[in-house]
Amino acid sequence: MIMTRSAMPFIPMRESLATSTEPKPLVSQLLGERLELVEDLWETVLRSECPPEQADRLVQLKQLSATDPLEGGATILPNATSTDAIVQLIRGMDLSEAIAAARAFSLYFQLVNILEQHIEEDSYLESLKLQPEPPSTDPFLPPLASQTEPATFRELFQRLRNLNVPPAQIENLLRELDIRLVFTAHPTEIVRHTVRHKQRKVAALIQQLQRSSLANIEDDQRIRLQLEEEIRLWWRTDELHQFKPSVLDEVDYALHYFQQVLFDAMPQLRQRLRTALSGSYPDVLSPRDAFCSFGSWVGSDRDGNPSVTPEITWRTACYQRQLMLERYIHSVGKLRDQLSISMQWSQVSPALLESLEMDRLRFPEIYEERAARYRLEPYRLKLSYTLERLQLTRQRNQQLVDAGWESPCDGHSGLPSAFIGDGSGVGNLASPPPPELHYGSVDEFRADLELVRDSLESTGLGCEALESLLSQVHIFAFCLASLDIRQESTRHSDALDEVSRYLQLPVPYGEMDEEQRVSWLLTELKTRRPLVSPAVRWSDATHETLAVFRMLQRLQQEFGARICRTYVISMSHTVSDLLEVLLLAKEAGLVDPLAPHSSLLVVPLFETVEDLQRAPAVMERLFCEPFYRALIASGEEGGPPLQEVMLGYSDSNKDSGFLSSNWEIHKAQIALEELASQHGVALRLFHGRGGSVGRGGGPAYQAILAQPSGTLKGRIKITEQGEVLASKYSLPELALYNLETMTTAVLQNSLVSAPVDDTPSWNELMARLAARSRDHYRALVHDNPDLVAFFQQVTPIEEISKLQISSRPARRKSGAKDLSSLRAIPWVFGWTQSRFLLPSWFGVGAALEEELHRDPGQLELLRLLHQRWPFFRMLISKVEMTLSKVDIDLAHHYVQALGREENRDAFERIFQTIAAEFQRTRDLVLRIAGQERLLDSDPALQLSVDLRNRTIVPLGYLQVALLRRLRDQNRQPPMSEATAAGQDGRTYSRSELLRGALLTINGIAAGMRNTG
Repeated sequence: MIMTRSAMPFIPMRESLATSTEPKPLVSQLLGERLELVEDLWETVLRSECPPEQADRLVQLKQLSATDPLEGGATILPNATSTDAIVQLIRGMDLSEAIAAARAFSLYFQLVNILEQHIEEDSYLESLKLQPEPPSTDPFLPPLASQTEPATFRELFQRLRNLNVPPAQIENLLRELDIRLVFTAHPTEIVRHTVRHKQRKVAALIQQLQRSSLANIEDDQRIRLQLEEEIRLWWRTDELHQFKPSVLDEVDYALHYFQQVLFDAMPQLRQRLRTALSGSYPDVLSPRDAFCSFGSWVGSDRDGNPSVTPEITWRTACYQRQLMLERYIHSVGKLRDQLSISMQWSQVSPALLESLEMDRLRFPEIYEERAARYRLEPYRLKLSYTLERLQLTRQRNQQLVDAGWESPCDGHSGLPSAFIGDGSGVGNLASPPPPELHYGSVDEFRADLELVRDSLESTGLGCEALESLLSQVHIFAFCLASLDIRQESTRHSDALDEVSRYLQLPVPYGEMDEEQRVSWLLTELKTRRPLVSPAVRWSDATHETLAVFRMLQRLQQEFGARICRTYVISMSHTVSDLLEVLLLAKEAGLVDPLAPHSSLLVVPLFETVEDLQRAPAVMERLFCEPFYRALIASGEEGGPPLQEVMLGYSDSNKDSGFLSSNWEIHKAQIALEELASQHGVALRLFHGRGGSVGRGGGPAYQAILAQPSGTLKGRIKITEQGEVLASKYSLPELALYNLETMTTAVLQNSLVSAPVDDTPSWNELMARLAARSRDHYRALVHDNPDLVAFFQQVTPIEEISKLQISSRPARRKSGAKDLSSLRAIPWVFGWTQSRFLLPSWFGVGAALEEELHRDPGQLELLRLLHQRWPFFRMLISKVEMTLSKVDIDLAHHYVQALGREENRDAFERIFQTIAAEFQRTRDLVLRIAGQERLLDSDPALQLSVDLRNRTIVPLGYLQVALLRRLRDQNRQPPMSEATAAGQDGRTYSRSELLRGALLTINGIAAGMRNTG
């Protein structure tokens, strides 16, 4: 169960599972103070930007979100009288005012999001202050396995020392530490890049205002006026995307977080770990700088996205290298200014002096230009040569963009021998610079920097800026983030079927059974004989599939294997799915059958429940094949062979429901780790989850602790996507908090050896619960013939598909309207907008109730599991958080207002089934957790959920009203506003109504945060 901490929707400052019944003083105080500021700013801007009567109604609409506690309920909601008044106000609005209301509430929630991110930052900074060390004999310290409060490096290492964990064990674990975060482009975070920029400016000004509160009143007034001005500019900016983003637009959006935050945050993360480690384990060696590194699917994930072509992936790699080169050029320039050391006053290492002589021969022009100025300043001279080589490397990178991936490779530059560009994007026929002048690899650049560092250290000097730069070079290299290729399994089998028919095999590949396929694939893999003729004209799909592998070979030749070594096969079912990719890779020169060696790591993605159950058998068949075993051993220097396996949360959840999906993933991890250990294979589990609980989301720290004991061993790989990127990496200290606590969770889990996951009675109980939950879920979602129509009519799914937020289609098959064709992201997004949040909890209550009906005494066992089993505690915690955001009354309004007349009875039966399951699940979760209200154990989160739930109600009613008008327009000629609301009789087009509906989707997404 891997989830992301920041997918928690609000302000879980430390994600505590403690039993405190009051919000933490710091959290409640800061929320109260800053919420007052945000609400005052919001009202001021509305009164400046809207007509007076309209502004009054918008303020009144928010004031009607009054509180009325529901006994034992999920949240605090407006009472019935207030709700009626809200509905009446909305009915009296014309379209322009409805749009203004949607924008106003969207603005409010985005301001609250900024506020809560700053509170989380402040809480983290507070936790870094020195506190007394806990005594090693404290009898009240919980076991390490039960320590679910997120910990900083200092707190964790102090705790481990007090538990007498041996230094050798810590050092061995740190040596293996390998945390990989993979950014993806799944766009559940739908805020425009332009608006995000304005949000950063507002966030900075709010921070300034907080810091100046103890200064003079003139500063406060000045910053306050700046804030109002910036928010007014934001108000006048269109929130909706003006066009469907291209893949390269998505690349730019994802890389923004590196440019703004992560480049500078990563060296700080390394330093905080080293400082904390030295305080508790001074003799233990720190992990390598790249213990936490990054990958990306943006520009390389082609599963269901025809826009991701080989050329796009090539341009993405070049773009990433360009960003890194520009960053390094800037940093080296600053270093040259800083290292003004003179040979008259300091010694210089012989190795550095020797390298300067070599550089003089290679760059006589630089020597002539700089030698006089830097005659006695060897570090500045050396860094001048380094700058020149970086600039030549950047120039060459632009040439590669212009030439494209299919340009012939000369063995050095990767370009046609006559081609060179001048950096402006225009090619000419001048001769390229000698290939040895630019940096052929990041190792050459790092060697130059290390030469400077070693010379400084030999004279007793250090340079923090140089150390930070070296850390960045280790982490990001020249490629910034490794690109993972992903493609659906049938694309490979279809290509090989076409090839086999061209070769006139006795049995075409598509007609072979699994054993025949495996036998044929292994035979072909072990020979160097080409299978694919370059002269044949293949179908477009097969040509594209083959081109991807040729482009991959070209990428690795130019950038090194690090740029793109992983190939993920979605919808993996069988052994042949992996061997097919290896055979196609062999045809492109990525696999040498005689060595044997593979420069490509093939990663199966097991997504459905059936595939998760089948995964151990598939991998065992591969591990038992000597040729495959030799290939996975060839990619790692020393150590055991490495196999990466990806586990899919989204499709398994859509297929079988929340509880069944999580249990099958849990079991698969245990079985795969046991299998890998038996075969001497190092296993790296890749958790593919989104922001919502229904797609694996939730608080990351507890989620990592809930991984089965013994499955991590310091290695984990996780996708980061959607609103998760904005909520985790938009602010420097917030990013550091998430990176630090994720790392401490991996360390903590890897050190825990308590085999609670092996308790037979617990596993038998979970197996029963999972089976019952799956049956109940599938009876509604898959077996009820009216469910698809229900989902399409009572959620804004069709309107969501019209948001210009993704280069990838919402459905796997164009034109298909069935559930199987719908991707998991819009599936979750639609249920969230209509406040059902069904994928994250449905079926849990029925399973628990049936278990307790069979044996009422099981309640005590369930409570015991909640206390002692991190996996079960995490399940209940995630369900509890999701239930706290469900608004069953508002969801009923969606059903009644948007369901068509002919479906009314069927839809009402579906709703009653959902409502009964909601009540059942909520009551049982409260009994198991021993609480009166949901989230009583996390008052800070409860406070924020209550705030959002009561304030988001008007947006829900607004959305229903606009969707109803829009859909009526689609079934009849345009109606006038006089018909709809008794106003001035203006007729609105469908596009205007759609725009209003889309703005409410934006607003609810901002309020709910973990939307998909």
